[in-house]
Amino acid sequence: MIFMIIWILLIGYAVFFAAGRGNTSDPVLSEVFQANWAAIDPLVLTVFNSLGIFPLVFLTLLLRNDRMRWPAWPFLLVSFGLGAFSLLPYFALGNRPPERKLRTPAWLLNILQSKTWLAFLILVTIANLITLQNGISLEAYMDAFKKSHLVSVMTVDWFILWGLSIYAVYHFYPEARMKPLAFLPILGPPLVLLFNPRMKEV
Repeated sequence: MIFMIIWILLIGYAVFFAAGRGNTSDPVLSEVFQANWAAIDPLVLTVFNSLGIFPLVFLTLLLRNDRMRWPAWPFLLVSFGLGAFSLLPYFALGNRPPERKLRTPAWLLNILQSKTWLAFLILVTIANLITLQNGISLEAYMDAFKKSHLVSVMTVDWFILWGLSIYAVYHFYPEARMKPLAFLPILGPPLVLLFNPRMKEV
């Protein structure tokens, strides 16, 4: 129920309350369409890029444990464009896993369980942080948050994805060592899996 409530609140925020929703032109979105990355604040760009990495983390967590009521792949596929808007219904509708075999093909499961894949996720996340070498300005980010509908929605989306990733680790791997690492945004879940190579999925 909690996931459905958060989903409804997220949609309500995006449609009715997010800053910049009435603007005819979104200042950040227009720069994204023009691929003018230099004109975007480094922190805004880092958060924007991380929304493309989060789905890879969830792909790893959910497909390694795809025994829920509904198949994970449709929700994961849409999450590359809609983030938490897509994943919240998955957690809401499939919170009680039935007794069934894992859906994920063995070849894909082997990839997702490999140290190479987990290292890739970690390296991509670290590479995204390089953008911040140009400086972090919370003032500039808040200014973008107030003016850009994209930034205001993606910020809330980012925090929800972070919370969902923590929940997924604790839900699927209750016996894992070093679970508090899951609180590290994006990096945490791959690190937990990396430090628990022989851990069995629930």
